[in-house]
Amino acid sequence: MAVHIVTDSTSDLTPSLLEAHGAAGLIHIVPLTVHFGEEEFLSGVTLSNDEFYDRLVRSKVMPRTTQASPAAFIELYGKISQPGDTILSFHISSKMSGTYQSAVLAAKQFGDRRIEVVDTKSASLGVGVIALRAALAVKAGEKPDAVLAKSREWIRELQVYFVVDTLEYLHKNGRIGRAQALVGGLLNIKPVLTIDDGVVAPVEKVRGKANARTRLFDRAREALGQRPGGPPYAAIVHTRAQGDAEELSARLAAEFPKATVLVAELGPTVGTHVGPGALGIIGFPV
Repeated sequence: MAVHIVTDSTSDLTPSLLEAHGAAGLIHIVPLTVHFGEEEFLSGVTLSNDEFYDRLVRSKVMPRTTQASPAAFIELYGKISQPGDTILSFHISSKMSGTYQSAVLAAKQFGDRRIEVVDTKSASLGVGVIALRAALAVKAGEKPDAVLAKSREWIRELQVYFVVDTLEYLHKNGRIGRAQALVGGLLNIKPVLTIDDGVVAPVEKVRGKANARTRLFDRAREALGQRPGGPPYAAIVHTRAQGDAEELSARLAAEFPKATVLVAELGPTVGTHVGPGALGIIGFPV
């Protein structure tokens, strides 16, 4: 009886990233839908990162996203598994998207197999690294209950810090969370943000982009350094800021030489909500 790993496109797990970390073919991804006016696209399927960010800059219409449907999960769960199999399904925070609930509803249609749907309370590689580590654990022969227990510990210990060029995208797309009070703040003030209990929340306000990114790294280093030896996994995410991401990755690797550091651009689903110029550090101290 096989064990399968499922996630959604907010995880930002690309084929090249999975290949680089030994998980090619191990994770099944359900896409969310991105809308530009009346046009709609499946994130990562009919809309690439380059196409999305090109449209984002040119379009007069703010893009929006819709959750993956229960039908999409029913189709995938049925396709990848057989009666008696186990599916571990890891998804974006239930407070940011209805995708988790869609997966829960779909799981109820399969009484002949075990389907565990997990709310990661995060987004992007906060979801993706959990799914990746779970897949590698299954590949190594660990049992589903052990993988679930570890994944829940990773979720509890997850640390996320990010900065955005503007709060406009988070605000207009309804994902601003507890950072709402910062909208319309002083010019050139760049907030360092986090994801707390599944929603966006402010950490501190910093003047200027360079200072904000320095504080971003300082916050992450402090959080990740709480465990001896540093984190086994960390991730740098960005939107059209590859150079900044690579610089942060090098600094993080130097600070925590034992860490596995992933770098990825935010895909269309999450990119819709943060806009160009975002940069984040996601760390797993355990």
